[in-house]
Amino acid sequence: MWVYLNGSYIKAEDAKISPLDRSATFGDGIYEVIPSYDQELFLFEEHFERLKSSLYKTFISSPQELEDLENILKLLHKKNLHKNQSFYIQVSRGVQAVRSHAADKDLQSSLFITSQELEPNPYKSQPNLKGLTTRLEEDIRWQRCDIKTTALIGNILSSHNPTLNPVDEVIFHKDGLINEGSKSNLFMVKEGIVFTPPLSNKILPGVTRQYLLDKLLSEGIDVLEQDIDIQELYSADEVWLTSSTKEVQPIHSIDDFILPSKDPEESLWHRALDFF
Repeated sequence: MWVYLNGSYIKAEDAKISPLDRSATFGDGIYEVIPSYDQELFLFEEHFERLKSSLYKTFISSPQELEDLENILKLLHKKNLHKNQSFYIQVSRGVQAVRSHAADKDLQSSLFITSQELEPNPYKSQPNLKGLTTRLEEDIRWQRCDIKTTALIGNILSSHNPTLNPVDEVIFHKDGLINEGSKSNLFMVKEGIVFTPPLSNKILPGVTRQYLLDKLLSEGIDVLEQDIDIQELYSADEVWLTSSTKEVQPIHSIDDFILPSKDPEESLWHRALDFF
């Protein structure tokens, strides 16, 4: 597999990132994930804008070669051969010889890009497939979830807890209100209306989330961005999750609660899947 590191295309096994890089010592970096279908980048401009927003919010300087990102990704796609790929783009504040909370003023930011095969969404070919299993958890992450930072220990921590049963996704909540999934945004359908939590510092401004909102509205489907109480999930007709690599996928269960079974052809999540 080929990767891109600070101006060079190299084999993954030859890529070397210093352990003194602040992304390793402090989680001091941001990232973006961009899907590509048949060598066509999907929603590239929207993802690029979010990447630049993350850099701005974290005061990390933009690497010069980032302006040529689209061409870099297209060439990397060709080198890694897979028809559909997802690209992971990481920018760190840079390498600092002496570990210190305060970064040196002359640090050069570091750019690393890798890709992997993007597996087809199984619900496209098998809409009757059992939906996702999920678990509710109190949201104890930091209060800037609107920044796509590499410091994701709060998102992945419980998935490594051996005392908990494995699930497909964790749904975070705070003060009785739903925020988002550990790696996704959440949508709920009730009486033909689609609900999703509003943008705030508590959730990531999902590119797929916004794409779906615009598409649903253009189809004349009522959509409301408003707070969702935990208890509302238990009376919902549908609950689904969205992300750049998973597109749209329905939820089957929340902890021990099983959501109502519904013909996919009559479900809004299945209709939304047609937008991809």
